[in-house]
Amino acid sequence: MTVQKPVNTIAILMPGDMGHGCAESLLRHGFRVITCVAGRSDRTKSLAKVAGMEMLVKLAEVVEKADLILSILPPQFALDMGVQIAEIMQDINIYPDYADCNAISPQTAQQLEDVFAPLPAHFIDGGIIGFNPIKEEGKTRLYVSGPNVSSILQLHERGLVVKSVGDKIGQASTMKMVYASATKGAFSLFASVAVMAELTGLRDQLFEEFSASKPDILKNMQMMVPRIPVDASRWMAEMDEISATFAGFGMSPKFHQGARELMELANKTPLASETRETLPDNLNINDVLDMYVSALKNS
Repeated sequence: MTVQKPVNTIAILMPGDMGHGCAESLLRHGFRVITCVAGRSDRTKSLAKVAGMEMLVKLAEVVEKADLILSILPPQFALDMGVQIAEIMQDINIYPDYADCNAISPQTAQQLEDVFAPLPAHFIDGGIIGFNPIKEEGKTRLYVSGPNVSSILQLHERGLVVKSVGDKIGQASTMKMVYASATKGAFSLFASVAVMAELTGLRDQLFEEFSASKPDILKNMQMMVPRIPVDASRWMAEMDEISATFAGFGMSPKFHQGARELMELANKTPLASETRETLPDNLNINDVLDMYVSALKNS
């Protein structure tokens, strides 16, 4: 009978909004949580400190001490991070389990599996749904898949809700992609409609109609149009991964390619320089739409 190795020390790479929330939640449940922020932004370093993570000097130290590594970073960096960690594992001959928890397509997840396949490390496919676990009070869902997920299941209801969706790499990533295709796809559609209303001079009339007939749509516009720019650079890459996922199953990738274009526009507005921590709460959607239109005219 195989004895399951207990997970005591968890590495999180890197502690952005989601990563630092996961770290703080796991710390509250008795795990040791480590990271390395060498060369990272001041924001990442600040969030790691706020979460109370143990910050080690080198990535090799993180790999050496971790029982489980969670990769939580923008999707465009997922593959490079996996390659870097796999090389460190080989250099020091230590092989903790590695879970990619990023918003990537099943195709990218398969590339990562190929990176770790020659090693004794267990590669776990993962996808996070929800806000960070501090905001969700430990109810953030981490979907996982793969033939060896026992280590990460030890986190279930100990900072995260961990759900296995199968034994094949790519299933958890596909779950994340399909979910995000609806949420972020809808955000981009509503933002596009709002910008069109501004461009056509029909904003007030359209918003009045939505207020009367579809108040939920207007509420989503007012909430998301100012917020998209903050995450646009990360979500652009996520739209690429979603498009690849759809195409891989024979569905059109064009809707989310269009969503990417909206996020490219949002990324050109002044609000793109804000973070989730610094974005003002009292932004008026009319003023924000002016920013989108100005960015469009200047592009």
